[in-house]
Amino acid sequence: MSDDGLSIQGTLAETTVPDLFRSLLRSSETGIVSLEAIGRNDVIYFNEGKIIFASSSDPDMGLGEVLLRGGELTLHQYNHAMDRLVVARRIGALLCELGYLQPDELLRAIERQSSAIVLNAMHHRTGSYTVEFTSEFPPEIIALPLNTERLILDGVQSIEFWSLITRGLGRLDRLLQQVSGADTRTYALELTDEESHVLSLLTEPGTIEDICSRSYLSNFTTCRTVWALLSVNLIAEAEGDTVSEQRAAAEAEYELEGVVERYNRMYEAIFGVVFQRIGDHIYDFMDRVVVHLSAETMPYLSGMNLVNDARLDFDQLLNNVIASGSRDHPAVIQKILNEVLHSWIYEIKSEFGPEMEAEVLRLTR
Repeated sequence: MSDDGLSIQGTLAETTVPDLFRSLLRSSETGIVSLEAIGRNDVIYFNEGKIIFASSSDPDMGLGEVLLRGGELTLHQYNHAMDRLVVARRIGALLCELGYLQPDELLRAIERQSSAIVLNAMHHRTGSYTVEFTSEFPPEIIALPLNTERLILDGVQSIEFWSLITRGLGRLDRLLQQVSGADTRTYALELTDEESHVLSLLTEPGTIEDICSRSYLSNFTTCRTVWALLSVNLIAEAEGDTVSEQRAAAEAEYELEGVVERYNRMYEAIFGVVFQRIGDHIYDFMDRVVVHLSAETMPYLSGMNLVNDARLDFDQLLNNVIASGSRDHPAVIQKILNEVLHSWIYEIKSEFGPEMEAEVLRLTR
């Protein structure tokens, strides 16, 4: 919990409003967030990590203006109320007195106003902030039943500034994953289809670039949704051990891809030598090379055409090996690479003799 009297200040060039809210939400803090931007001051009140009220000096964020914008006041009603309004009087009480709002509607109207202020405040790109950790709020503050997490999600999802999104995301290669219990919390939050989709991509750790490559959404929308889920603590940095395992796996895959590429260069060089000797008959020759492969190896080459390409597709090969259930991927792939090479050499020796076999063997060193 927070300590009364403590405060922090900073600029919005260093952070974002959703990230400030995320910190207070995660730590269940009680305090007042003041946001100073050009021409306006927004004040957001938190109680134990929940937003309970918001006010703004922005004239477009007044209660009358919010109700007019939402179609709950007509222009005539709005102008009539503004003409009757004096500085010391509250607009809400006046609207009730004029019959434009029922007393039981006033609280819901103030909820909509506070929500509008919060949503608008999350778009700030410049300015300064102060967070005062205190439980002493002004007497006029009403504790409203706002859905803080849904409000933050909606605010981030309405942001169209890529500069803010990238600031909120940080490094695009950071490993993220669902936090423990995320599935349970999503029921109360009523995630959109887009949010549910992106969250489902993070049941296992992945980088932002990985997520974008697997998402059916545009990269912009995917990145913004990742930031939204981060802002309400549904996803977070992957645990240290998991990060190490993921990086080790990625490095191993990178090294394995290099091994496959070295063999592919040998296959292509051999293909070139044979093609110079027999021209288009090489395609019949390649058919005979494939015949020498064992029945055990052939399933691993599914989805590839050695006759046309004379090389193995690494991604397809790795997927085939994974699908087979084999545990030692490097050993299996090395065996496949060697068998394909030996099939080349065997057919060359059978058809062209030891002299050409020796020439081809020099290409494999």
